[in-house]
Amino acid sequence: MESSPSLTRTGSWGVVALCSLVIVAEGYDLIVFGALIPSLLTEPGWKLDSAGVGAIGSFVYVGMLVGALVSGRLSDRFGRRRLILASITIFMIFTAAGALAGAPGQLGLCRLLAGLGMGGVMPSVLALAKENAPAKKINLVVTILMAGVPLGGTTASLLGLAIIPSAGWRPMFWIGAALSAFILTVSFLKLPESAEYAANRASGASGKFQDLFSRRYIKLTLLFAAAAFTNLLTWYGLNTWLTQLMKKLNYPLESALQFSLTLNIGAVVGSFLLAWLALGTSNAILLLAFIAVMGMGAHSALNLINAAVADSYQPSCGPPRWAGPTAPAASAP
Repeated sequence: MESSPSLTRTGSWGVVALCSLVIVAEGYDLIVFGALIPSLLTEPGWKLDSAGVGAIGSFVYVGMLVGALVSGRLSDRFGRRRLILASITIFMIFTAAGALAGAPGQLGLCRLLAGLGMGGVMPSVLALAKENAPAKKINLVVTILMAGVPLGGTTASLLGLAIIPSAGWRPMFWIGAALSAFILTVSFLKLPESAEYAANRASGASGKFQDLFSRRYIKLTLLFAAAAFTNLLTWYGLNTWLTQLMKKLNYPLESALQFSLTLNIGAVVGSFLLAWLALGTSNAILLLAFIAVMGMGAHSALNLINAAVADSYQPSCGPPRWAGPTAPAASAP
C-alpha cells in the first residue's frame, strides 16, 4: 500500500522541509524525557531516585546507538524512504507506549525501543535532505535539519509549562506520539525515495561500513566520532538533567522548565548564528543567559560536525570532496 514516490515527489526544498519536520518529531520524543524527571521522581508507587531515572533516561541512547549502527545497511537494502517511515513508526509506537507504562522497567523498555527508531531515522533523513539540497547549500541544509532537534525540545518545554503542573507527565508522551503520527502520514504521502539509492541499486554500487576505517578515512572517522561523542555527552546531558538540577536549586517546576526552554531556544538560534560566524539584572537571568550560550555552543558544534561529515564522505566512500580531482581513488576493501 506504499504510495508511489514518483507520483508524490516534492520539490528539493520541500523535501528538506519535510525531513526537518521528521527531526522535530524525533527531537520532541527524545528531549521530552528531561522535562518529565521531576514528575517521575514523585510518581506514586514507583519509588524512583536520581540513579533510577538516570538509568531509564540512558536507555534511549543505547537504542539510538543500535539504530544508528544498523540504519546504514538497512537503508542500502530497503531504501531511505522505507527506513524513515519504519523509524518514525517505531518511535511513535513506543512513545505512546511510554504513556501507558505502569512501572519504571516498562518505561525503560519503551525508551530503549523508541531509541531504535530515533537512531535509525537521523542518518537517512540527513542523507535524503543532503541529496535534495543545492550543491552550495549542503551546510545550510544540515543546519536547518539539526535545528529540528532543539525545536522539538523547545516545543516539549513550552507544552510542559502548560501541561505537566496540572495533568502530569503522561500526556506529554501522547502529544509526542500524535505529532509523530501526523508527520508519518505526511511523509507517507509526500516523501520521495532517494534517487541516489535507486541509482546505486541499479548499478550495484554501495559503500561498505569497513570503508570508513580504510587507510584513507580512518583518521577522519575517529576524529569525527570523538568530536561527536564529547559534544553529544554535553548536549544530551544538559537536556536530560537541566530541569531537575534547577529544581534542586529550589526553582519551582515552571521556572525549571523555563531553563530547558532557554537551552533549546539558544540551540535553535545558535544553529543559524554560529553557522555563519564561527548580562542580566538577577542571578536567574544570568543563569538563563549562560544556559542559552551553552545551547548555542553545544548544538552549533554538532551542526558543524554533521556538515563536515556530510561533506567528507562520498556515498560509496570515494575520495573526500575536499581531496580534489587528483586524489587517488580509494582501494576496494
